[in-house]
Amino acid sequence: MFYETLARYYDLIFPLEAAKVTFLTEEFTRVKARTILDVACGTGTYALALAEKGFAAWGTDLSAEMIGQAQRKAARLGLPVRFAAGDMREPGTFGITFDGLFCIGNSLAHLTAEDELRQAVTAMRETLRPGGAAVFQTVNFDRILDRGDTPLPVIEREKLRFIRIYRPVSTELLHFYSRLEIKTDDGAADVFEHTINLLPLRRKDLEQCLRAAGFSGIASYGDFRRSPYTHDSPATVISALA
Repeated sequence: MFYETLARYYDLIFPLEAAKVTFLTEEFTRVKARTILDVACGTGTYALALAEKGFAAWGTDLSAEMIGQAQRKAARLGLPVRFAAGDMREPGTFGITFDGLFCIGNSLAHLTAEDELRQAVTAMRETLRPGGAAVFQTVNFDRILDRGDTPLPVIEREKLRFIRIYRPVSTELLHFYSRLEIKTDDGAADVFEHTINLLPLRRKDLEQCLRAAGFSGIASYGDFRRSPYTHDSPATVISALA
């Protein structure tokens, strides 16, 4: 129920960020990529943005509601992006090999078992042609694990308020609390709360997992503007080659 509700407001809460599009475009252009797969694509915002840049883009997401929105957006924009429901542990949904792949938005952390993470990352590498480019992004769990409970900046839009708090339980488990408040016409608010378990991946552990899966040329950044990664960086952004 929570994610179905969130899907309806997803584009309002998380609008397109130009820095992400630039980063992805640069990484995929560097390897002369044409075909791109967006794993855990949400409503398809970035797959569609890359299609507008001239890439042939595909997208998968576990949420049928998200995929439905992505398909409607593609039709409205007249972009030939193919979207399908799919599990990030099995990214070979379309049965083709891609030149580039990205899995951003903290999606990898939802694989709470390390064997699931290894399975997913290995399958993603196998979905790429040799020399293909991959981009991964999570929040900076090093900072959160060391700091303890960490609220993110509150997102406020017209008639909407979105609260998120990361609550470390152990080095291998984190509770992610979300509260979505939607103002109603009578001045009250509909409130939707949700807590989900996440795997708090430290940067070095994610890099090690990528190497074990066969990725090389690994580079880490603190954001999509290619700022150097530090302990206080807001994110962990990693580029790699298959």
